[in-house]
Amino acid sequence: MRRRTVTPIFPPPGYNLAIPDWPVEQFMLRIGKGCSDYADKFEKLTEVFDADRIQMKEKGIPPKVRKYIFSIKEQLRRGVLTFEYLERRTSVTIPKKKATKK
Repeated sequence: MRRRTVTPIFPPPGYNLAIPDWPVEQFMLRIGKGCSDYADKFEKLTEVFDADRIQMKEKGIPPKVRKYIFSIKEQLRRGVLTFEYLERRTSVTIPKKKATKK
């Protein structure tokens, strides 16, 4: 059985991510998907980026929201998403369409 090896990139991209001094509420509102409901669980934005899944679970954040926050953090780390984009973005939550019976 062959194992796939991945050559690590050095230095790792995004580990020196410059986190702006936004309030946590603003960041959570900008990323959307109801994350702003859990903004009061964190004091600083750096606390959001340093928290792991266990710490977020202890704070009472549901799994779907935790996964979404981690995906946004990873996109920011990789450079796919930028804080400049989030700053310009206004969070508009699109309501889900109700299924109609036919």
